[in-house]
Amino acid sequence: MAIEKSEDPDAFRDFEHAGWSNSIAGYNDSLGAVTRRTVDVLLDAAHVEAGVRLLDVCTGPGMLAAGASARGADVVGLDFSEQVIAVARANAPALTFECGDAQALPFDDDSFDAVVCGYGVMHVPEPDAALREMRRVVRPGGRVAISVWDSSTPDNGFGLIYAAIGACGRVDVPLPHGPDFFQFGSEAKMRAALNETGFSEVDAKLFALTWHVASADGILDDIRRGAVRARALLEAQEADALRKICAHLDASIAGMANDAGGFDVPLPAIIGSGVKA
Repeated sequence: MAIEKSEDPDAFRDFEHAGWSNSIAGYNDSLGAVTRRTVDVLLDAAHVEAGVRLLDVCTGPGMLAAGASARGADVVGLDFSEQVIAVARANAPALTFECGDAQALPFDDDSFDAVVCGYGVMHVPEPDAALREMRRVVRPGGRVAISVWDSSTPDNGFGLIYAAIGACGRVDVPLPHGPDFFQFGSEAKMRAALNETGFSEVDAKLFALTWHVASADGILDDIRRGAVRARALLEAQEADALRKICAHLDASIAGMANDAGGFDVPLPAIIGSGVKA
């Protein structure tokens, strides 16, 4: 599998850095409610237990770091934005968080028993470099586990959003080129990527998640508050196109109504893991 890279890594990194620096608090309160439900399954995939020395790459608001600490692990969280790190420290003030680059981790070889990365590898310019760095800093026999959004499930939330934009708005928005957001978004693609970057005992599993929203407006609000690339696409749309995009989403989720008066939109994840031989 050829892992796609950004054609303009510096511009893409700057775009993602600015986006997450501005949206991390909103993510913590919106899409973070979904991603928190994968904390335990991701930590299980990395075999995180008491006494394990763990690195949490792209820590975001620190949810994986906090979950690992609750298991008795010795945790370091890393992210590339000081604003992101500030939110992680506020959420887990007793833990260690450092600012650094996922593609050039500031740690020696074989420094950790396990490494995790929750929904972060899609946001770096060169995902293969990030995966190889995770493998470098984990000890032989240690595990690395990552999560990404699934793209193979019909009518998944991100798929519905991009379909609505494609049908009703502009997709030719001049954003810095980034790697395919869904290039690891199936069990087969995840396994291929981990094998390509040198891991053994590779595994990948689909994990069902549901995005609980009040309306199509609620979906768009969560994206505006807690995403980067999808938010930039929405911000580039004309007002009339936004109304049509919302109406398209309304029709798409009409059959997903729940008993609470809202909607349960599928937003599954892929959990991948591998061992450093």
